[in-house]
Amino acid sequence: MLLLTPQTKEDLSRLVQHIGRSYVPCFNQKYHRSGSLWEGRYNSSLIEPEAYLLIAQKFVDTRLREREYVEGERLPWSSYRHNIGEQQLQMITPHEQYFRLGNTPEERARQYARFIQSPLSPSIEKRLQDCLNQNRLLGTPQYCQRLERQLHRPVQPRQAGRPRKYFHNQVTDWVWLENQAACLLSRYCYQEVRLPLLESEGNEAVFTAQNMTSLLTGNRSALLRGEGTMGCLQMLTQHPHLQSTSKLWYQGAMFRSAENKGEHIEQYQQLGVEAFGYAAVDIEVEQLVLQYDFFRSLGLQENVELKINSTGTPQEFAAFRAALCAFYQPFTGLFESQWLDCLAIQPEKLLCSGHPLLAKLRSLAPEISDYLGTDSRQRFDFLLASLTKAHVPFVVDRWLYPPHAYCHTYFEWHCEALMEHRLLCRGGRYDDCASTVIEAPIQACGFALMLDPIMRLVRLTDKHLLKQQVTDVVIIPDSPAASTEALNLGRSLRKTFPQMSIANDFSHMRVNACVRNARRQGGRFIIVVPHGGTATDVAIYDRDSGKEQRVNLAKAISILGHSLNSLPVSRGVKNEPYG
Repeated sequence: MLLLTPQTKEDLSRLVQHIGRSYVPCFNQKYHRSGSLWEGRYNSSLIEPEAYLLIAQKFVDTRLREREYVEGERLPWSSYRHNIGEQQLQMITPHEQYFRLGNTPEERARQYARFIQSPLSPSIEKRLQDCLNQNRLLGTPQYCQRLERQLHRPVQPRQAGRPRKYFHNQVTDWVWLENQAACLLSRYCYQEVRLPLLESEGNEAVFTAQNMTSLLTGNRSALLRGEGTMGCLQMLTQHPHLQSTSKLWYQGAMFRSAENKGEHIEQYQQLGVEAFGYAAVDIEVEQLVLQYDFFRSLGLQENVELKINSTGTPQEFAAFRAALCAFYQPFTGLFESQWLDCLAIQPEKLLCSGHPLLAKLRSLAPEISDYLGTDSRQRFDFLLASLTKAHVPFVVDRWLYPPHAYCHTYFEWHCEALMEHRLLCRGGRYDDCASTVIEAPIQACGFALMLDPIMRLVRLTDKHLLKQQVTDVVIIPDSPAASTEALNLGRSLRKTFPQMSIANDFSHMRVNACVRNARRQGGRFIIVVPHGGTATDVAIYDRDSGKEQRVNLAKAISILGHSLNSLPVSRGVKNEPYG
C-alpha cells in the first residue's frame, strides 16, 4: 500500500506499469513461474489533503507497525519509522500537512508518534477501504459534493446491495432504541428528568438564537422547547441542592423553525445528557466513553466517527476570534454579505466554508492551537490520552468549532453515509454559559443524541432492532368466528402469566400471513385458536425449538409455564426496559 503525490494524472499509471515491467519478471524468474502477478486493475483513491491526508498516512503506517510486530524485526523501508523520527529515508518526501504538526523535525515526529498511538476508527477504516475498492474520492461530504457539481458525476463510494423492502414497526423500534439508551444511562448513574414542552417567553436560551419557537396561546405567548439544556439549568435554579453534583438525562420532542420555510415548525426527537458540578476533565472522558458504548450496543461502531477539538477558555477563544477578524479585515472588500455577518459574530465559521477564496485563506489563517495556554493544552492532552487508553477511536479536527457557547472541549459524532443528516451527536463543556443562566458559578458538561438520524442509520445498516423478543405470546384466531375465543384466551393468559407480554392479532388476514408476521415481529409463542377453541385443541408454535404441535388448552398453559424460567428478569411487573 502506497501513499503517493503524483505531479500529473499519468504519473501513477506509469509507476504501476514500470513495476509490472521490472519487478514481475524478476519475481517470476526467482520462483520459476510465469504470467501476471496481480489480478485486475490496481485500486486507487484520491484524497482531500486537509481532511484525510494524515489519517490515510496513519492507515498505512499502522499496518507497517503491525507487520513489524508480527515478524519481530524492523523493515528498512518502513515509512512508519521515518515519520516518528527513528530513521531517515531519502525516498520519502513529507507532505505539507505533516509539516504543520510542528516547527521542528523533533516536534513533528513527537506529535505524529502520539497521533499514531490512538486507535483508528472502524468507520474511517471502512471508508478508506470502500474508497479504494470503488476507486472513489476520500473527502468530506462538502468537498465531494462540490466536485460532483463541477464534474457532473458521482465521486463518493456507494452502498452495496438493494434497499430494504421491509422495516420493523416504527413504534417498537423507537421504544427499543430509547430503552437501550435508558439502560446504559442507568448503569452510569444518570437520572431521568421530565422537562416542560412549553417555556415562558422570558426564559430566553443563550445557546442559539433559534432554539425556541414562539407560540401564541390566547393573550399570552410561550416558547416551544427547542433544546433541553435550558430546562435543566432552570431546574438547577429552582433546586439549588442540585448545583453541587448532579447527573441528569432527558428525552422527548424538540422544535425548531425550518430554514427557508417562513414560520414552518419542524419537530425532532432528542436525548440529552447533562452533568453539573464536575470541574475535572474526567466527566468529559466518561461521557465520550458512554457515547461510544451506546453506538457499540447498537452495532454502529463501524459507521460512526468521533471528531473532537479544544477551544480553550472563553478568554483564549475570544483572542482567537479577534485574530481571525484582524486576518480577514484586508479581504472584506471581496466578501459576500453573509461572510461579513459571520465575521462580525462567529468568524470561525469562515474556516469551514468550501468557497475557493475562503479555502485558500484558511491555509494562512490563525489556528486555535496557537492561542491555547499551557493549562488548556495539558487538559486537552490528558483527554486524548484517556480516550486512547479507553480504546475510543477519535479524530482531532482543527476546523471543528462549536455553534453555541462551549468552552474547552467540543465534540461531534458523524456518519458520512447519511450525507446532510450525518450529525448524530454533539456536546462539550459550557461552564461560563451555565453560570450566566443560573447566576452562580457552576461547571457543566453535556451532549445531545439526535435520535432521528440514529434510527435512520440503524435501518440503513440493516441491523435487527429487536434483539430481545418483544412479544412472548401472539394469539391468532383461525377465522372471524373464533375472535371471541381468542380474546378470552388472551385475558386468561394475562391473569395466569402477568410476567409475559401477550398480544391478540385481529387483522383477520389469512392464518399463514398472520403467523409469518408474528414470527417476523419476534413472537416467541404463536397460538392459533379455532372456533370453539376453549374446548378443542389449539395449534402452538415455539420459536426457540422450532416445533409446532396441536395440544389442548391445559397442555398449552403448561408449555408457557415451563418457559417462564428462560424469560428475562426485566419482564416483571415493574415493566423495566429490556437489557
